[in-house]
Amino acid sequence: MTDHSRHPDLIWLLIILIVAASLRLYGIQFGKPDLLHPDEIKLVIQAGRLLETKFSDKEAFFGIQVYPPFFTYMLAGVMGLYIVISLLTGHFAALAAVRMAYETDPFQFFLVSRLLVAMIGIFSVLVIYTIARKLYSREIALSTALLTTVNFVLVQNSHYGTVDIPAMFWGMICFYFAVRMLQEGKTSDYIGAAVTFAVAVAVKFNMIFLAFPIAWAHFSRFRFSEWLKQIFNRQLILLLFTSLVAFCLACPLIWLDFRETWGGIVGTHQFERVGKIGSGGGLLSYWTGDQSPGFGVFYPNSLPATFGVILTLLGAGGLLLLLLRRRKSDLLLLSYIIPMYLLFERMSIKANRHIIPIMPFLLLAAMILLFALSSRLKNKSISSIFLLSFLLGIALSNGYRVFRYFDALKQTDPRTTARLWVQTNIPPNSVICVEGFPPLLDRQIGTVAQRGFQIRPMELTSKSLTIVPDFFDFLKQEEKLYYIADGYTRQIFNWKHSRQRYGEIVADRAAFFTWLEKNGCVIQKFNSNHPLIQPDIVIYELRSNSWLNTEN
Repeated sequence: MTDHSRHPDLIWLLIILIVAASLRLYGIQFGKPDLLHPDEIKLVIQAGRLLETKFSDKEAFFGIQVYPPFFTYMLAGVMGLYIVISLLTGHFAALAAVRMAYETDPFQFFLVSRLLVAMIGIFSVLVIYTIARKLYSREIALSTALLTTVNFVLVQNSHYGTVDIPAMFWGMICFYFAVRMLQEGKTSDYIGAAVTFAVAVAVKFNMIFLAFPIAWAHFSRFRFSEWLKQIFNRQLILLLFTSLVAFCLACPLIWLDFRETWGGIVGTHQFERVGKIGSGGGLLSYWTGDQSPGFGVFYPNSLPATFGVILTLLGAGGLLLLLLRRRKSDLLLLSYIIPMYLLFERMSIKANRHIIPIMPFLLLAAMILLFALSSRLKNKSISSIFLLSFLLGIALSNGYRVFRYFDALKQTDPRTTARLWVQTNIPPNSVICVEGFPPLLDRQIGTVAQRGFQIRPMELTSKSLTIVPDFFDFLKQEEKLYYIADGYTRQIFNWKHSRQRYGEIVADRAAFFTWLEKNGCVIQKFNSNHPLIQPDIVIYELRSNSWLNTEN
């Protein structure tokens, strides 16, 4: 490419990155001051625990069991930098003020986590552009970067201080080095692939499937008859050794307590195979949408709901085209996309966030097919107008969707309104039973003092049939208690796969909900304008004699 042709590419790429930043930062303070994403809470608490112990306490490393730890190390570093800057600028007067803020007004630390992930999401656009540019063409690279920029789920999850976008990012960096291994085969590329592979796996264990494109990048450089001999290739041995050392550094859990770490990994695998109420779907459920629709920060929950039908079909067609062409670069893409997808399809819990690491590559496959089809048009002007119109339409529709979603999410959540009402109107030390997605009553938030409520989680989404009888036994012993119902919990029991796989449990919970509506006294309701984005909240008062009427 000449310098003259590079110049407009850089301009377009700069524009794309500005759009990526705008979309990923818009509405990033949603939920303030409450913390409404469950995974964010445990990660920030773990990062704070590591900072407090100065990474010197073995027990602190296992603060969230064997959850892949590297993102919490990144987050601890960024939080530490934020604390130092705040101390130097006077935002915090002393370390005691930092601790006070962390305990009473923690949202600023969660915002740091979100900003870290947002920046990673922005840089991911640059990485997929670089990968597509090295493998294919500038047009395909720019188009893929644009679609990655505006893709709803990628933008949405870049607002969350969770591991999915960082795992995608490190996976893309690793894949980039695999591309360099395939094309150039330098020792530095092998080392880069090894280190980023280890980091990606330490962010999310299922990223171990990056081993497939790395292996293909290595062996495809040689004739098939030489593959057996190339197992002992010095560069490959160096890659294996480097990745092992890097993983031990990025995930010290493995050597701090191997037995506990391995047991936790096996336990997580078994849980994901068994699943939970509401999970389910067949082999192609991500493509067909035949799985739980999701809600809140986990909505939408399929490729058609994320990409749109046309882009989903292009992605599927692009994979078929790559398989038919069987070029080395095409097979490199497939060696990552297909094994990763099959891994997620085997999991009982189907969630769009699981397939985030391969989403940019599915968009790349879609663009490969689109440009292959457009090249068959004889009139190049018509072809260019078609491509530009298609991409602009996708970009505008997705951008509009992002703004609408976060405009809705920026509205005061019914859980926040309910929390403030409860803390003002329900007596201290009251017993409050809560469902799966309640107001945050069990920790101090902002300037509203904790009133010492006795919180009793109902665990309705467990698979136990003793939950309701146990509740009635508990109710007999209480003169009065309060019960907070939420719309998300009810949605779970209305899902198709909940009814199909756990019919007895769904019937049990439905009977309980009917009993609650009949025998509970509704003292306050907080309705949502967007039930799939924010849940309805209903607060009941129950008396000890309510259990007598349990026939319904």
